[in-house]
Amino acid sequence: MISTINLKCRKDNHDLNAREERIFEVFLLNLAAQANACATKQNMMLNPLEKDRDVLFHHKFSFHPAISTEVYEELKSGIENRFSSAFKMCELEQIEMDFRLNIYFEGVEEHPS
Repeated sequence: MISTINLKCRKDNHDLNAREERIFEVFLLNLAAQANACATKQNMMLNPLEKDRDVLFHHKFSFHPAISTEVYEELKSGIENRFSSAFKMCELEQIEMDFRLNIYFEGVEEHPS
């Protein structure tokens, strides 16, 4: 089961100013919300994460209850398709998308050492 996803979109040496970056970030958040509605049919919490100059988008998506691997794959595909189209429409090329997962296994308990 997957409880959080960190998604980072990076473009080295982009020429967007701070206002354009913010508008683009809000655009991507809306696309992520659409993909989530289609794939998970449940709420998703969106939390911004720290980013450096070359990072256009860095957010943590949290799910409660956690989502299955199958649902994650559908969500990831939806986000990749929507974001790729957005990058093309905005004439932004060579953007790296990095998905980082927080996975836990149901029924597995952690015991303190």
